[in-house]
Amino acid sequence: MNWLRVLCLCCCLITSPIMLARPIVLTTDIFPPYQVQEDDLLRGSSVEALECIFNAMQQPFEIRVMPWERAIHEVSQTRSDGFFSASKMRRASDFAVLSAPLALEKWYWYSNSDVRPRRNSTDQEQGLRIGAVRGSNQVAWLQENGYRIEQQISSTEQLLKLLQRGRIDAFLADQRTLRTELTRLPLGLRPAHEHFQQYANLGVYFSSRLIAEEPDFLGRFNREIFHCLPERHTLTAEEQQRLLSLHEQLFTDWLLQPELIAAVIAQNRAHQNMSIPQVLAQDRQWLEENRSNNRVLINSVLAHPLSVSLKEQQNASAGLITEIMVTDSLGLNVAISEVTTDYWQGDELKFSDAFFNKNSRTVIGPLDYDQSAQSYQVHISSQIRNPENGEVIGVLILGLDIQQALKIPEDY
Repeated sequence: MNWLRVLCLCCCLITSPIMLARPIVLTTDIFPPYQVQEDDLLRGSSVEALECIFNAMQQPFEIRVMPWERAIHEVSQTRSDGFFSASKMRRASDFAVLSAPLALEKWYWYSNSDVRPRRNSTDQEQGLRIGAVRGSNQVAWLQENGYRIEQQISSTEQLLKLLQRGRIDAFLADQRTLRTELTRLPLGLRPAHEHFQQYANLGVYFSSRLIAEEPDFLGRFNREIFHCLPERHTLTAEEQQRLLSLHEQLFTDWLLQPELIAAVIAQNRAHQNMSIPQVLAQDRQWLEENRSNNRVLINSVLAHPLSVSLKEQQNASAGLITEIMVTDSLGLNVAISEVTTDYWQGDELKFSDAFFNKNSRTVIGPLDYDQSAQSYQVHISSQIRNPENGEVIGVLILGLDIQQALKIPEDY
């Protein structure tokens, strides 16, 4: 069939006890730069990542190219094992499970006026006509979240032309995809305004049937993603500055709270003669307790009055704060809002980059993906100082949901 191009990529033929006997069959549509048709070959960043992942798993696979709605339908009818590159969608959750991200998109509203579309609003309320590319991830998100779409067309270039002619007032698009498109288009098509909406993870929706047949498959697939992504997700200079401004507005005063300072000083006093082997032994105890029901050390930290206060602060943040850690001068937990993987943060950059910083500046870490929450967070670390002598006595580490943080207005 000329509408169906099959890319069959067979990995090694070496027998493996964890390799499926048959090829994994995936469906997709052409969405540059993730899936790109070059003559009879399928290319793009997602395709290259999949080649790397399945080769590492020694798993044969095929990719079948077809219209996006059909690609999804094939999986819902169990005629294929998965579709990509897809953002999270409610309608797929009944028959498929989303993998860890192959790509991270930044979705912005683009318009020629400084008005941002609102959810569940009518044309009479805002007078805004929204356009979208038919079958795109943005259409699925807009429909699921109560936005009215005025026009659906077949390409991003057409959206830009409709915007220029005044036939639509705004559209939602991935920043990277749009910028790629704009490099080959006249300057006059560039939208005047952009407003950040959200991060969107693009992954593979694997069929529930496949996951039921091979319970270890998704875990093995996700573990290989880290090694196969062509680039790591980073924050832009503008995004880092926005986070620093937000942190200064909302959290700087936390470093001066008497109960926080007193708790850190007290633990430093208790740990002043602790050796590195003792630190490592307690860290091992914490790791073991994380895997058992006997959680003496963990529960002692969770029961600290400061931990109770931190948990209240996190709950009151409406999803902005993902976790809070207060450490002593060794990097050991004094108080936490959530159970951490480790007791000792001293060997991690989120502690050391802040604690040993000579100019006391706030430190922003890299983006971290939380598979259980299917969202990205960033850790922001600040020195805790003794107000009496200025000595650095510990570190305050805040985990923030990056999507929530960047949605907060700059003049908050």
